[in-house]
Amino acid sequence: MRLRVLATCVTTALSLTPAAPAYADGPTGELVRTTRTGGQVVALTFDDGPSALYTPKLLDLLRRLRVRATFCLIGSQAKANPGLVRDIAADGHALCNHSYDHDFMSTWTPERIQADLTATNDEIRAAAGDPDLPIRYFRAPYGAWGVTPRTAADLGMTALAWAVDPTDWDGSPSDVIIQRLNAQLKPTAVILSHDGGGDRDPTIAAYEQVIPQWRKAGWSYDLPAVTGGPYPPACTAPAWRPHTLYGKDKRVSHDGRVYQARWWTKLANPATARWVWHDLGPC
Repeated sequence: MRLRVLATCVTTALSLTPAAPAYADGPTGELVRTTRTGGQVVALTFDDGPSALYTPKLLDLLRRLRVRATFCLIGSQAKANPGLVRDIAADGHALCNHSYDHDFMSTWTPERIQADLTATNDEIRAAAGDPDLPIRYFRAPYGAWGVTPRTAADLGMTALAWAVDPTDWDGSPSDVIIQRLNAQLKPTAVILSHDGGGDRDPTIAAYEQVIPQWRKAGWSYDLPAVTGGPYPPACTAPAWRPHTLYGKDKRVSHDGRVYQARWWTKLANPATARWVWHDLGPC
């Protein structure tokens, strides 16, 4: 009788224990062109960096305007600019593998693709000083996909395409880039642009105008969707620590979200002290 009662109690206790969240096995290999949320929202993505000349300017702009983006990094560039990789991660931006040397990969074998993507991820994580740094996306150079989406999925990355392309790589001035962005703007679009591979001052100047203009018109900014899922939060910004002093515009992650300090702060919990921290959304 005692054993029966004990078994009943154990069974009841187990039934009352909250179940652990169920996560998917991994990405599917489909191409993503939309944001992870719906509505009047877009996702900004920047390719071919990090660039010692242009990435710092872009990071400063995104910090001032309280926007997060996705940076598609080239492995050799990450190796050459490790401090910028750390800055990108510290600001809570999402990371994307853009191959090691920006080669055409559409005719490559899965084995060659896997070797390249693995080397690129290793280079990005080594530059960031974090062997567990989340790299959720892969974008094929030139959009030459071949079998890369399936191989990237096997490595845990979603194949990231785009829905808007202002062709900012062609040397056009900022006003032309702005015209192209406005002409193609549509809800849930992933927008392709560049912070490396050429003169990117016109790109940065264009976004300095359109980001606040779009926000004033009711648009907001998110990250691209991922295939498969749901997944646990993939935070790149450092975790908030109550006894650390944070300067203005410093970013932290806390409970799966990213926050940006409005001014110098210590002890104030980002989840509750909304007058101290800007909530930049889920990781």
